Amino acid sequence: MSQYTIKKTTTINTSSPPDWQTIDAIAINNYPWYQAGTKQDTQVKISANNDTLFIQLIAQDNYSYAKQTELNNKLVCEDSCVEFFFSPSGVLGSSYVNLEVNCCGTLHLAYGEGRENRQFISLEAASLIQCKTSITSPVKFESEDDKEWTVEIALPFAAIEKMTGESVNKDKWFANFYRCGGRTEPQYAVWHEIDAPEPDYHRPEQFGELVFI
Repeated sequence: MSQYTIKKTTTINTSSPPDWQTIDAIAINNYPWYQAGTKQDTQVKISANNDTLFIQLIAQDNYSYAKQTELNNKLVCEDSCVEFFFSPSGVLGSSYVNLEVNCCGTLHLAYGEGRENRQFISLEAASLIQCKTSITSPVKFESEDDKEWTVEIALPFAAIEKMTGESVNKDKWFANFYRCGGRTEPQYAVWHEIDAPEPDYHRPEQFGELVFI
């Protein structure tokens, strides 16, 4: 099972993000459904304090595209997008959050036991989340100058708890990271390998492990 260690610190706050240069990266570099096109690099870094999870996404992207601007729009995944699915209970195969963000910072978050009947995050809980992106426009169309985009998210545990109605396990989660979307050469890459005949990210029983230390 893939495993990533999240080093907790007491010095980070939302106005002073982590020193990302000192944090190891997760590579989203498995392509279980690869057919054709360029396999573009995607990296994720994570840190945390007692209150907040900090996430940095760096996506090489020669065709950056984003159309959706509305929270929880179901088509965010069709934009240039990185997704973070996680079970904050610390139990493999349990109910999970799907956090999806496009290259312009539009978020989609929901919670539930499976792909159907998922509970979307409320406006109140979503307002606690901070998101900063290298692309400052609300939408993005492909350009010959495209190279990469970055997104940084400060995700308070309180926002997760408001959405799930349950306490967050601050020792261990199970999770996976995905790259998808875009109109040209869409990426279907994963961190932890998925055994499925076609792209399917709703596989909590196949998550990797995140350990907080």
